[in-house]
Amino acid sequence: MRRVFETTQPFRVPDGTLVAALLNSKDRRCGLPFGLLDDFSIAAGTIGPRSKSKIHLLPFVTQVTFVRRGKLQVCMKAARDAAPYRLRVGPDQAVLTECGTLLQLANDGARPCEVLYIASPAYLFEVANDRVVYDDAVALAEDWPRLAAAGWHPARRLPTIGERRRAARRLAATAAARPRP
Repeated sequence: MRRVFETTQPFRVPDGTLVAALLNSKDRRCGLPFGLLDDFSIAAGTIGPRSKSKIHLLPFVTQVTFVRRGKLQVCMKAARDAAPYRLRVGPDQAVLTECGTLLQLANDGARPCEVLYIASPAYLFEVANDRVVYDDAVALAEDWPRLAAAGWHPARRLPTIGERRRAARRLAATAAARPRP
């Protein structure tokens, strides 16, 4: 494919951070044929100065968070962990978040932190009429102490694999209905 790809216009996602798709064949804004890269996707993200994402969970995807500029504190808790743990990540460093892991990104610095998100399988994010219909990341309302008190079970219902498959089918149908350039 003889083409240079650029990030799309960034938008605020439910966890509070900014994300711009780069290479995701499930995202029509990237201009890739739907399904070309089912195994992974790449997006650029920005975590603002002195801000943090909501705690979120990725039920179906594994994510690499690669820091391009700035510094990031990553807090995670997998089902096998007794408590959350924190990792400090700087430029040209990355962390791996396995599916099913609670995750929060924090930028304690005075400058934005720029990251790349590499997700496998390709990340699904479906919007209809300016409303999020499906998102592979589930943003939680709880903070770490409230999650601990709830036995690490979020109050929010998590999506099922069937809901993810239906979202993929809707995105495919939308892509098929678009005229080819």
